Amino acid sequence: MLRPVEFSHRTRAANLRELAARRFDVVVIGGGITGAGVARDAALRGLSVALLERRDFACGTSSRSSKLIHGGLRYLQQGDVGLVREAATERYAVRKLAPHLARPVQMLFPIYSRASYAKMSAGLWTYDKLASIPDVERHRMLSRDEALTLEPRLRADKLYAAGLYTEYLTDDARLVIEVIKAAAALGALPANYCEAEDFLFDNARAVGVVARDHVSGDAFEVRGRVLINAAGPWVDAVRLRGEPGDAPRLQLTKGVHLGVRTARIGLSRIVVMNARDKRGVFAIPRGAVTYLGTTDTFYDRVEDYPRVTLDDVHYLLDAANRTFAVEPALTAADVVNAWAGLRPLLAQAGKAPSELSRKDEVMVAPSGLVSVAGGKLTTFRRMAERVVDLAAEQLAAQGAAAPARRGASHAELLGSSGTGDDVPAFAASLRERWPLLAGDLIERLVTLYGSHAERIVDGIAADPLLGERFDPALPVTRAEVEYGVREEMAMTLEDFIERRSRLLLWDLQLGGSVAVGVAATMGRLLGWDDTRVRDELARHRTLAEHLTTFVADDDTAPTPGVAQAADA
Repeated sequence: MLRPVEFSHRTRAANLRELAARRFDVVVIGGGITGAGVARDAALRGLSVALLERRDFACGTSSRSSKLIHGGLRYLQQGDVGLVREAATERYAVRKLAPHLARPVQMLFPIYSRASYAKMSAGLWTYDKLASIPDVERHRMLSRDEALTLEPRLRADKLYAAGLYTEYLTDDARLVIEVIKAAAALGALPANYCEAEDFLFDNARAVGVVARDHVSGDAFEVRGRVLINAAGPWVDAVRLRGEPGDAPRLQLTKGVHLGVRTARIGLSRIVVMNARDKRGVFAIPRGAVTYLGTTDTFYDRVEDYPRVTLDDVHYLLDAANRTFAVEPALTAADVVNAWAGLRPLLAQAGKAPSELSRKDEVMVAPSGLVSVAGGKLTTFRRMAERVVDLAAEQLAAQGAAAPARRGASHAELLGSSGTGDDVPAFAASLRERWPLLAGDLIERLVTLYGSHAERIVDGIAADPLLGERFDPALPVTRAEVEYGVREEMAMTLEDFIERRSRLLLWDLQLGGSVAVGVAATMGRLLGWDDTRVRDELARHRTLAEHLTTFVADDDTAPTPGVAQAADA
């Protein structure tokens, strides 16, 4: 396991200076899960790595997923046995790398007919065998009464039975941050708010990028032997800067999730719902919020925050109201937040959104630029290995000697993995060690930060002022904010509230009750003046409003302004 290293605004400034001064083996464009995985894998192979992200790490698709590490059951319906096995294997790999970010949870699949029962039973049995599911996680078939005992809010009128199996719950943005920190500990140089604006060429080969630091506004060159475009929905935009005569290849689809109060829907485990088009969608309880998702529709604009339409909202609420006996029925007024992500899939003529392949695809331009599209959160590690294999081939063709490998991606644990497999037991040990600290505070820190929570808790025990809450009802403290700034390169209020602390998703007030205290603390650490603090708070209010505002289906209004570091 890697030792923690400083990963702050000071680290970022030092990285920028080094980015301009060196030539790297690999330059990665994009700081989502794909770019993070590639940077870590390349660094494990002893390669020198630069990673550039135009906004914040995980700011796009990699913070907008269903937050599940899927074992691959749904691929069985498509007959893709290889993908089932890979997804199941990678699920266990992620659990080993960061146990607190791959927690086993029960998923209940309601069944409404005898024929569906037989099909589901056979499918789950086959899945258990193909995926080598351990005995403790193998499926169970439930009678109607057993299903209603587990989830009393299920509609009973048409329920026949249910299947119960295990999936893994994750936190997508937290996983990205941990993978990037692991890459940095191995020598990679990541920088957020640093955009690759153009390419540098030598004899028609891409040999670097012109980067712009959105904090200072300065432009500089970053040179590398292999350039990897892992920009997610922006892959085409980046790729076409180097291949202006080529045609776009991506087809974006939008996935929307809605958050409702858990008290309204009353679930204790994940439940699969049937949407009006017969797609399976989820209801996933997460503390005070249960989120419903996801949609799958074509989307023709690349945006930081895609708009959620009223049809998106009605689609998911209809699925929930047909699955659960909630009185009165859920309406748009029950939605406390919503988020939408864009899937960067390769276009396939004549196929519906849900039919487009989710497999990762690698495109190599005549200039040598490597672009990655598609892929799944679950299989990010294997996807990264395949991409870096290709990069290694390009380096060998250029005569670069292969450096000594520093570790294997399946075995080198992330820095937060010190909890061991029994994450609740790790949290219990901290509560026993520090009985005067509130249990909800310790539970929150372990859930988000894994074994790094121990150092945050130790800091609070040594200096109780660090443990003061910004809101008595919410276990968010100055210690957590300082950790986000000093060890997770949080540069804006949005960085902390949305992607480091996840308050924008799991707090019913979207972080509103703590925003002033968090902004003041970040301001002291980052040197913000009063105007900058006010601007950060205004951006947070604008973003929170955006996440609770739904537009008509034909509304093409642009996304309202959200936090940027450009005017820091």
